[in-house]
Amino acid sequence: MGIFEPILAILPIIKAVLIAIIPLGFLIFIHELGHFLAAKKAGIKVNTFSLGFGPKIVGFRRGDTEYKLSWLPFGGYVQMEGENPSEQTGAEGEFASASLGKRAFVVIAGPAVNLLFGLLAYWFVFGVGLNADAVRLINGLTGQSIGKTQEGVQIGWLDDDGPAAVGGVLPGDAIVSINGDRITNWPAFQTKIYTSPDKELEFVVQRDGNLKTLTVVPEAVPDSRGDVGRLNVLKQDDVIVSQIDEGSLAAQVGLKVGDQIDTINGHKMYNVPYFGPEIWQSESDWRIIKHQNIYENIDQNRDLLKLKVRRGDEMLAFQLPVKWQTKVNVEKNSTAQKAGIKTGDILATFNGKMVDSKSLYSELKALANDSGTLGLIRKGVEKTATLSPADATKPDGEGTFYGLTWSPSLSGMILRSPEIPTQKYSLFSAFEKGLETTWLTCTSITRTLKQLVRGEVSPKYLSGPIGIAKVTNDMFASVGLTSVLFFIGFISINLAIVNLLPIPIADGGHLLFFAVEKIRGRPVPRKAQEIIQQVSVILIIALFLYITWFDSLTLFHDVFN
Repeated sequence: MGIFEPILAILPIIKAVLIAIIPLGFLIFIHELGHFLAAKKAGIKVNTFSLGFGPKIVGFRRGDTEYKLSWLPFGGYVQMEGENPSEQTGAEGEFASASLGKRAFVVIAGPAVNLLFGLLAYWFVFGVGLNADAVRLINGLTGQSIGKTQEGVQIGWLDDDGPAAVGGVLPGDAIVSINGDRITNWPAFQTKIYTSPDKELEFVVQRDGNLKTLTVVPEAVPDSRGDVGRLNVLKQDDVIVSQIDEGSLAAQVGLKVGDQIDTINGHKMYNVPYFGPEIWQSESDWRIIKHQNIYENIDQNRDLLKLKVRRGDEMLAFQLPVKWQTKVNVEKNSTAQKAGIKTGDILATFNGKMVDSKSLYSELKALANDSGTLGLIRKGVEKTATLSPADATKPDGEGTFYGLTWSPSLSGMILRSPEIPTQKYSLFSAFEKGLETTWLTCTSITRTLKQLVRGEVSPKYLSGPIGIAKVTNDMFASVGLTSVLFFIGFISINLAIVNLLPIPIADGGHLLFFAVEKIRGRPVPRKAQEIIQQVSVILIIALFLYITWFDSLTLFHDVFN
């Protein structure tokens, strides 16, 4: 079976791509529907309107038009009389015989429908309300911050030996611009770094109220698309007290849920420290080392934990002893849940031994998939549970211990980043928000196109149908319907903008020919149109194959790694 394993592994991916590409086909179909309706309105004869491509499955003729369903359901097409220069006779009803205004109306109708659909999709998404996944997606695709003022790029932790540190970047720096381009959000910053491996970048950062200019060179890291840039930095996050146990040391000194931790033992907190056993699994990952260092610093000063906390406009100081506790989280229907373990139980012992974060990792690593006996405390009552392979049931999530994960608390408090707020809008405010997001999407796409033209970004970083389909499929599996609909709306607006580019075989190319015709007072010679279109087709196919090649490399990389 060994030689067939790679084939069997990729079959589900192929199936998923085929399913996920249908939304892209729908967007192409409504684009062609826009051309079709506009042509009918303009009195231009439409020979064929097809849902799908390839051989016909079924069809019928009404008037001058054949309507058909074809085998490949990934879009559709409209074939108008005299649309191609070689077929033009000058007869009435041909596309070329219509007035300049009518032809422009037909051409622009396709992109207009895609743009309108994108706006309506955004309107619907904002109208039904946003969950955390949708907020993250909107921020990632458009850079728009939901529920708060637009934020810039604030650097948090960074690798002390990484390219950002070598270039002089410090935690807390705010990135103002890169190579003269203003950076207003984290996704734009990530894209700039990702597409600039081994390139000198001029950073302007704001530090302590002053602007500083730095030269930073992103490290080149091998990827399925070739080398990509990496800086080894994290975005700064607020550190919030998300939970405090009643009667705990933290509660006794007056700490409250919602307090923002500014410093721990004098060290500024730029990101949320995590104290679970997972932080001891590596000694090479710089991010994990940051967590280890904070844990060790706290553990070495057990008698006195010093905190500076921001509460509203006040800065408060607290001192308290250190007490580690490990609470368990239980996955639904897991082996641990069926054994009677509940989320919030405190882990006191593991196989009869008192454990902390570090020793728990050692015990779990030594245990592998063998049995484990947990000593638990639930509301002051001691309990014991044994988990063994013989009792294991599915689903037990990957990376868990029979469906258990751990939430360590520090002196009775758990630290997290602020929750992403869910947002609800009225019918009118949702439309306003959708319109604003549509504009941001258009400007984001236009900015990327400018970078491509200027040679700042390679086309290998773009995604074609395979890449779009894979992302859509991944989103169907991991996020809600509103997020998927937003992404489809985003792609629809992309199609609208790209189709308006002045490329001869695109709608924008037709509009360019019309502009030349308006200036010259007569159409571009038919022979010249044919040559330009033929050359454009070759170039577009070459670009499509180039992008598809890198999409395919990424797909195979994800399957076999």
